[in-house]
Amino acid sequence: MNARREPAAAALLPSLQRWAVEAARDLYLMQKGAPAATKQPRASAAERMSVLTSEALPPELVEGLSQASRLLRTGDAITVESAPFATLQERLLTLTAGYDVVGFDVFNTLVVRSVEGEWLKTAVARGFVSRLQELLHPERMPTVAEVRQRRFVLEMEVAAEQVAQGRDNEVDFEELLRRWAGSWVPVEPHRSRMAAELRALEMELEKCALRPAPGIPELLAALKAQGKRLIFVSDMYLSAPLLRELLRHCGLEQYFDAGYVSIDEGLRKATGRLFPRVLEREGLQPGQLFFVGDDENADNVQPRRLGIATLKVEDPDEKQRRRRLEIAQKAVEQNPYWAAHYVDVVLGNEARHVRDYEDDPSYQLGRTLAPGLVAFVVDVIERSEKLGIDHVYFLAREGLTLLKVFAILKDSGLFRRVPKAHYLFVSRASTILASMRELSWEEVHRFWRQYSRQSLRGLLKNLSLPQDEFIRLAAECGLTDPDRPIVEPTKDEGFQRFLASRRVRVAFHHRRDEARAALTRYLEYRGLMGLKRTALVDIGWKGSMQDNLMRAFEHAPRFPELHGFYLAYVPDGQPLAKKSFKYGYLSDLRRRDLEEADFLRNTAIFEMITTANHGSTLRYGQNPWAPRLPMPELVHHEQEKDNAARFFRRVQEGIYDYARDYARLSPLLRFTADELKPGTLQELLRYTRYPTDEEAHEFLKYSHVESFGVHEITTFGLKLELKKLTQAGSVKGALKEAWKAFETNSWRDGVVRRSGLPLANLAYDAWFTWRAIR
Repeated sequence: MNARREPAAAALLPSLQRWAVEAARDLYLMQKGAPAATKQPRASAAERMSVLTSEALPPELVEGLSQASRLLRTGDAITVESAPFATLQERLLTLTAGYDVVGFDVFNTLVVRSVEGEWLKTAVARGFVSRLQELLHPERMPTVAEVRQRRFVLEMEVAAEQVAQGRDNEVDFEELLRRWAGSWVPVEPHRSRMAAELRALEMELEKCALRPAPGIPELLAALKAQGKRLIFVSDMYLSAPLLRELLRHCGLEQYFDAGYVSIDEGLRKATGRLFPRVLEREGLQPGQLFFVGDDENADNVQPRRLGIATLKVEDPDEKQRRRRLEIAQKAVEQNPYWAAHYVDVVLGNEARHVRDYEDDPSYQLGRTLAPGLVAFVVDVIERSEKLGIDHVYFLAREGLTLLKVFAILKDSGLFRRVPKAHYLFVSRASTILASMRELSWEEVHRFWRQYSRQSLRGLLKNLSLPQDEFIRLAAECGLTDPDRPIVEPTKDEGFQRFLASRRVRVAFHHRRDEARAALTRYLEYRGLMGLKRTALVDIGWKGSMQDNLMRAFEHAPRFPELHGFYLAYVPDGQPLAKKSFKYGYLSDLRRRDLEEADFLRNTAIFEMITTANHGSTLRYGQNPWAPRLPMPELVHHEQEKDNAARFFRRVQEGIYDYARDYARLSPLLRFTADELKPGTLQELLRYTRYPTDEEAHEFLKYSHVESFGVHEITTFGLKLELKKLTQAGSVKGALKEAWKAFETNSWRDGVVRRSGLPLANLAYDAWFTWRAIR
């Protein structure tokens, strides 16, 4: 999930540091008999090292090892010429000058896949399981592994039957699907219908996975321009008509005059029996056919033994791409922890939208954090289906970025059922007044305990109460200075008289009822009122707006049951209302998971990068063009506009580009949000705990506008005041002041990284973790 496309080498050092801390922590907890640090799937240090170092090996070394292994082989006396895709056209146009017919292997020669063929079968099995969930009782439901294994057993069975009939060991695709479907849907016509669905799904996924190999369209066009007859020859369980359909999808079918496939002929290239059949059908002598393919035995050794000239396609970049896929695929098949990593490898190899803007740190940040946001939106869709929620409301302002990701993903074909999505202009400021019962200390305290630095004027602003009216009433109670900080509100006589005043309470009830009526009209207009159950979607953290809405309308008969879906959830210790439910995806402190808690070391970054550039909602007024429709009134800070223009627009572009690539390839991957979560969380912890120097310094350029509670602009440098340090009176006192400034910083790991000290983040991470488990 790293921003750049060579993640293994770049991630190795921070990974090693992180694993060292995790291993020490796990050992300590084990010795103490304490619960495990995390309930998520994990990969052992040896497993992680194996995967990352295997991927980090340079292509030159891998190719050298491959060539060395070939030299050690015996019994292969045939020398095979080879060429990469980059020079294939030049070489082939020269080599085929005396030939009228040129044959091509199909897979990894004419076309290449985004995933390996065996994983594609796994994706079909996942789709099969998804379909079976609609048909079978949960007690009869097979797992994906069982469905995939059943296909493997049937392939062996069908191939053995082919051999018994004197044919080569190829799989009859149609018979395979009929038996596979019948394993769980045995009754006709349902079995045939299911087999047809599986056939369509496999073809759909093949089309999703396939693309022309580099330079192949131009090569085929050049050969046809010379008047060559072109044929394709493939060892494949898909018939020639189906292969033609796939080639047509890739824009290549038009170039071919004929095609020969092992399942149609009962003979395979790999055994050497298919090529004589091709020569017979084409009316050719071996010296009249030139063949091109990537497999050393099937496409080169076997035809050359018959006297057919060949050229082997051997491309280092393509071999490296496939090698990465194979390593990641093997890892995820052995341990679900690697699901997110496998997605990263597939998308990195096949990026169409994500661009490698190395000189654009904002875009790179979006690409780094995008997997967590995309996986969260996948969770929103899947959780909505489980809970029977048909409408979800993305809350302003962070919700707009999430809503755009939702719009990209919803038509990916990955989901059986997608809820309708809406955008809700709400904020803490626009809902706090409507949520209050009285202007009493009990009510004010739930706000005050979060924002204790209050004056009367600040409190009125936060509660959306008219300043002139209530400052005048406060003066009648002896609270004459509205800007005086109220340090001890329970002992402040003027403030307590203000809260107890009957005139103040009457005015408050009037304004509260106005705010509640305006909010009701807006929610009615947005279709939320009258629903049985709905979900609110936001970054997090405490779900204050959900609480405000529940408090305002918990007794309203048309107000729905509310489910809050959050990237991370931090409970505030207060009980939830009867019809209110909250869920944290990557982090939920109710689960008491140490690694999920680590995600919260830098929450500001997720708020800033997702914040919509339209201002914050203050209240609800009338639409001047349609007076009967309520309209949110927004306030937009100039600093927010500047942040959006300089940084966060580009961050969001990186997020959307990643989401587009994910949506395009997600049918091939078919991971659930639960499967993506452990690996995604770990990779985001890399950013949080072990940022690069560039990431740590880039964070200093950002600022966050606090539009509720304290109403200030937060910057993220280490706020060391020289005056306080000099007034400390001793080195110990100065160090204490410096530590205090460090402890109040929004991203302490970033401060440590900017120190430039070697392994400083390792030391801080170890200390932080030790303090957490103690």
